[in-house]
Amino acid sequence: MDLEKVMQFVNFRNVIMKKIFFNDRFIIFGRHSEIAERYSICDIYELNDFAELPNLLSRFLNNPAQNEFYVSCKNEDETFVAFCDLFDMLFAGGGLVRNSSGDVLLIYRYGHWDLPKGKQEYGENIACTAVREVKEECGISDIELGDFLTETYHCFEMNGRLMMKRNFWYEMFCNAETLTPQQAEDIEKAEFVSIDKLPEYIDYMYASVREVFVAAALLK
Repeated sequence: MDLEKVMQFVNFRNVIMKKIFFNDRFIIFGRHSEIAERYSICDIYELNDFAELPNLLSRFLNNPAQNEFYVSCKNEDETFVAFCDLFDMLFAGGGLVRNSSGDVLLIYRYGHWDLPKGKQEYGENIACTAVREVKEECGISDIELGDFLTETYHCFEMNGRLMMKRNFWYEMFCNAETLTPQQAEDIEKAEFVSIDKLPEYIDYMYASVREVFVAAALLK
């Protein structure tokens, strides 16, 4: 994977820092001053060469007690692309769907409250992926696509291989009165939740999903 190819695929939208999740743990890449200012910390790893990235990743994965790892780098985009090269990449799209009352559409699967999302199909525009997956996972047909919200990055191991899923999130609007969870995808529930009740659900969400609510200014 090279920088030019990735830049053609997605606009990084001037994101200053990259936050990559491993379940509820994360690595952040950014400029030293930005990290120190935003997170008020002084324990920041100074990355001098991309060749250090495999050892950096191994160090983080083999130390489960370390929940947060901050890495200072000169060029966030190029460092991020080099880091992505350590993984097999998956692309997915999803939506933060709201109705006319401002309620948010959530799904419940594998013991977690989540937002509807799914993998991109070959040749499919990522925004189309997001809309299709929301429709399929929640059994609805009428969706209005809104603005792009954010990207999240979630890493995991599958069949002995390191995987990174890049999720592209969009605002969406829907007033469906009936929701049908996609049982084939092990979705047990799909429901609209009022904003004032979101705190009751947050503790049962993946950390990366909470970032979407932050991007939508629904959480701090």
